[in-house]
Amino acid sequence: MKKGMLFLLSIICLMSIWIVRNNEQTKQGTAARETVPHLTAYVSAKEDIGRALLSSYCEHAGCTYEFVRLSTEELVRRVTKEADHPRADVIIGGTWDAHQTLKQRGLSTPFPSDMDQAELQDPDRYWIGYEVERLAIVINTDVWNERFGAAPYPKTLADLTAKRYQDELILPDPNHSGTGATILQAVFDGYGTKAEDVLRQLIERTRLFTTNGFAPTSYVASGEAILGVNFIGDQQSLREKYYPVKSIPLDTYSINAISKLKGRTQQKQANAFMRFVLSSDGQAILRKVSFGTPTYAIAKTQPIQQNIGQDIVADYRDYLRRFNQLQDK
Repeated sequence: MKKGMLFLLSIICLMSIWIVRNNEQTKQGTAARETVPHLTAYVSAKEDIGRALLSSYCEHAGCTYEFVRLSTEELVRRVTKEADHPRADVIIGGTWDAHQTLKQRGLSTPFPSDMDQAELQDPDRYWIGYEVERLAIVINTDVWNERFGAAPYPKTLADLTAKRYQDELILPDPNHSGTGATILQAVFDGYGTKAEDVLRQLIERTRLFTTNGFAPTSYVASGEAILGVNFIGDQQSLREKYYPVKSIPLDTYSINAISKLKGRTQQKQANAFMRFVLSSDGQAILRKVSFGTPTYAIAKTQPIQQNIGQDIVADYRDYLRRFNQLQDK
């Protein structure tokens, strides 16, 4: 009986020691995991771009990461809503005017002064461009040949207002899409006193306004529409998959930017990530996964310089108001 009791007590003691040691190891493991830097990003670029940049950086830096893919306008709304308790460290992608909006609302914070892209950044260093994209008209050549034969292709936004294109045009909605915002800006920048008339006719010709910037190319590539407008890189990605699409470049460029949010604890890690994106390694990744032009490879920035540094947010709000008024008529 005594031997049995002693054996039982020995087992209980051994189990107690094992439990204590296991708890200590668990606490040590948890503490170790908590010391591993963790980067959270909101991505308005293509998902592949966000994943490639974050995974490559964290593999090098020994950190973990997570990201949420959002359209540009969704991103701005979400960051604004989370102003008191920001949940992301960095913003990857989105047109630079969206980053300018975040700056104006006091939601972002400047990047270090040792990072410089000359004309491709905010003068106060609240955002910095990592690539440039160009707008283009996209045409389904098979459907075009069936409908219009050897007729010349449209070359400008104003050309798209021709009556024969009624309900043949797909455009991104500037209320939801940064690409749509760029198109709207291009109309008012490019057509002066005629801008509102051009915009009205574009709205009349458009069958559908999409919530994201890539969708117009998808509609055109599938033959559901003949014409669309978005960034030429989106069009190239489907052309390389042998869809019958042709791009007609427009003289409108946009900067895709990165910025970091205020009120987060991973400022050092966010700065290091931004440096990585702008480094030769980061830009090499962009050349593989993105169809834009990495900023280091840009030889001529004059088409972009015209607007850099100007505060266009107030003007754009007026443009968007006028767009919505015309669309409601």
